[in-house]
Amino acid sequence: MKKKILLTFLTLGFLLIAFWVFNKDSETIKDSCDLSVYRFEQDFFSLNPDSFDIKMPLLKSQYPSFFLDEEVDFKRDVFLNDTLQDIFDTVQKFFQDDLLDLTQLQKGFCNYKMYFPNHKLSLYTYIEGTFDYRYPVVYADEKLYVSLDLFLGSNHLFYTSIPEYIKFSHDFAYLPSTCFISLAGRHIPYQQPENFISAMLYYAKAYFFTYNMLPEIQDSVLFKCSQEKINWCINNERVIWEYMIEKDYLFSTSPELLERFIFLAPFSKFGLGVDQKSPGSIGVWLGLQIIKSYVKNNNISLVDLLSETDYIKILNQSGYKP
Repeated sequence: MKKKILLTFLTLGFLLIAFWVFNKDSETIKDSCDLSVYRFEQDFFSLNPDSFDIKMPLLKSQYPSFFLDEEVDFKRDVFLNDTLQDIFDTVQKFFQDDLLDLTQLQKGFCNYKMYFPNHKLSLYTYIEGTFDYRYPVVYADEKLYVSLDLFLGSNHLFYTSIPEYIKFSHDFAYLPSTCFISLAGRHIPYQQPENFISAMLYYAKAYFFTYNMLPEIQDSVLFKCSQEKINWCINNERVIWEYMIEKDYLFSTSPELLERFIFLAPFSKFGLGVDQKSPGSIGVWLGLQIIKSYVKNNNISLVDLLSETDYIKILNQSGYKP
């Protein structure tokens, strides 16, 4: 009886220690995953014109990556540019000082630190001014550069010349996923895809990475399309896969297939009457389903998946059967 009581207390003791260690580790991760945010556009455009020349050396030391072009007169061409000032005023009015709600992005960064504890990351905001929708977020040198003037809402007057299917995602709700898709490139070895299936899986890796950082994200946000189009993909997944096989597309090296099924577009181009019901980049969506199957059936870690460059191996071992 005494042995049984002693064993019970020992078991409880080990459980309490394990619980304490787990919580301590969780707190350590939480304490170390605060995402630092630097508002360059605020610090720059809020300068006093009378003290601009005095303050600039300090600003350059704080934000060296924004002042690499020595031929630009930053006071005349940027600070005193009426158009850029108007854009800054609009951005400031929309985002204010707290940058709206960064909770989802912060949670994603905490997940990132769990997978990559030795990697640093900070976020720098700015205004780009030309509304180049190709680069709303850029990753470089352990920093995410976010062009806030590209996240003002799809109906903003700044975006009147941008195609509907592109400005659809120029909303703050798409900022977290856009950040992590950009960050994914840091962990995915670049390799020129040898064929269509390799391209499908190569580009899908970034989306799988983002899913792991933002596990609650909806497909419609990730793929920047309507939920109706995602539902169409889900309901027709088997038909889409059989179509790719019957057309001998999987191992094709035709660059035309990238334009039709991989790159951002209003819809994918099957050459059928149902095209407009589909999202663009349906090849990436399909590639994501294959990767999910590969990871599930082979117990592959995220890090190993990202570093794997044998895309035929991923396909063959995925056991993918829609």
